[in-house]
Amino acid sequence: MNAVLPAPKAPAWRRLLLHEELVDAQRGADAMRPVRRAQLELLLQKFSLAASIAAALYALALWALFYALGPSPRVLAWAVLVHAVQALRYTHTRRLLARGPVPDAELGPELHRQTRLLWMLGSAWALAPWLLMRRGDTASMALMAVFIVGMVSSAAAVLSSHRQTVAAFVVPAMIGLVLALAWSGGLIGWIMALALTQYSSTLIKWTAQQVDLLVDSLQVRFDREDLALRLAEQVDRVEAGSREKTRFLASASHDLRQPLHAVSLFTAVLEHALAQAPQRETVARLAHSVRMLGTSLDGMLDVSRLDAGAVQPRIETLGVHALFVSLQNTYGGRAQEKGLRLRIRAPGNLHVASDRLLLERLLGNLLDNAIKYTEQGGVLVAARPARLPDGGQAVRFEVLDTGIGIAPAQQAQVFEEFYQVGNPQRDRAQGLGLGLSIVRRLSALLQHPVQLRSRPGRGTCFSVLVRGVPPVAAAGLPLPHALAHGRLPDHVLVLDDEADSAMAMAAWLGMQGCQVRVATDAPAARLALQQHPEINTVVADFRLPGSESGLDFLVDVRRSLPSMRCLLVTGETAPERIAAIRASGLPCLFKPVQPERLVAALSLSAAA
Repeated sequence: MNAVLPAPKAPAWRRLLLHEELVDAQRGADAMRPVRRAQLELLLQKFSLAASIAAALYALALWALFYALGPSPRVLAWAVLVHAVQALRYTHTRRLLARGPVPDAELGPELHRQTRLLWMLGSAWALAPWLLMRRGDTASMALMAVFIVGMVSSAAAVLSSHRQTVAAFVVPAMIGLVLALAWSGGLIGWIMALALTQYSSTLIKWTAQQVDLLVDSLQVRFDREDLALRLAEQVDRVEAGSREKTRFLASASHDLRQPLHAVSLFTAVLEHALAQAPQRETVARLAHSVRMLGTSLDGMLDVSRLDAGAVQPRIETLGVHALFVSLQNTYGGRAQEKGLRLRIRAPGNLHVASDRLLLERLLGNLLDNAIKYTEQGGVLVAARPARLPDGGQAVRFEVLDTGIGIAPAQQAQVFEEFYQVGNPQRDRAQGLGLGLSIVRRLSALLQHPVQLRSRPGRGTCFSVLVRGVPPVAAAGLPLPHALAHGRLPDHVLVLDDEADSAMAMAAWLGMQGCQVRVATDAPAARLALQQHPEINTVVADFRLPGSESGLDFLVDVRRSLPSMRCLLVTGETAPERIAAIRASGLPCLFKPVQPERLVAALSLSAAA
């Protein structure tokens, strides 16, 4: 914002005349152009037919009164002069208003034309004392002073939007009156001249201050408007960049997840096939590396998508039991591999309001972190009723472990990216250190406060407070304790246009005892369903050739074959597509899918 310039050290009348040229020179004509336009508009707004008639009647009253006191050709000459100038200004201004907005290039010249017209009018009033007033007549002098001071005071208030127009009228009119009073002679004339000189100086200073206040307020207003415009443009650029970033992340995520999904399943097939071979240890290491790569990719992409604002929660009512079933299925095997006991406790009627996928990811990251840093003992995941700070119903989720614990000095740092307790050498087996940073972001996004309590060497407890929902009438389902309680479907149709991904799923599911058929597009899949009515499960990718997506295909299949089990497996992460998947109600897994997770999802589907 431009600073207000101090008034130049010059007489008041000169400052009134020249200040705006100095301001334009120092602030820049371009910067002051909106202010000058606003000044001209204010000047023209105050000029109306009623105001013109009032000014003409005021002049008429003056010369008619003096003509009545003493008829004289000089009075009539002044009357013709003042009304002619008033008519000239009225005609010019009405023509200007009829033309519409003044072009930028005409702002300065038009203000100068208004100034010249007002100078002519002020000069006409300056002649009034000389042509109408009788020298030495105190009554005539007083009457003239009252009329001109009244006119000048009114004009100063009406014309106070622009310095030069005020000066052009006030200065000549007052100079003419003061000189005429002094010329009239006598003590009274001189006293009146001195008093009006002081009044003129005060009026000019007051008018200059009013114009300065107006100009400064206009400058502030236009600076704010310009700032708001630039801010809006910046917001538009940021939003456009965010949309581009979101699209890039979605595309990059899909392109990376597809081959990694195939590699993960092929590795599982290879590991299973070579379980008794000498190369089994090498294959096991390969499988572990692939899992670590998938975890790292998920973490990095999740952080980027959360920071880009590409993730929008979809709040719904969730049963805690169903959520814990999914956590048990996902992390039970990992805890068992480390020799840890994973226990899950929850009353049967707890429900919360949250986003299913995001809450599961938040709790899953806490559970994964607990398993990772616990070498002996176990991990407990519990849920119990609680209260929000506002007194509302809530559910407190707790993840407790008997691991290494976190020192008080490190408890704030563990939520930062890439920070890991007890891993200065950056052992990749412990991941990238993004799990808790994602927890922090998800906690803020979902408005689920996370608390941490820990004692080094004794273990850690993370708690998450989630708004509760009144219990539904139905009791919670019993919580399964292992993946094997479900049964895999007998006949599966895999629909995926990526050959590697389709063959990998077919190979893995075939190794699990499923009869698998593969289709690469929707028409081929429909043909397979017609030719093989024994198919009872369809696993489809989202992206397919043509205009029909895998989601569209599964929705159509579920409508025409209600008993068909459907599972969507996709690498899509675009917010609008995730929203469409959720709205469909179809079960969905996001690539790369761990082999055990795919088996668990199909087992639950078959058991449903």
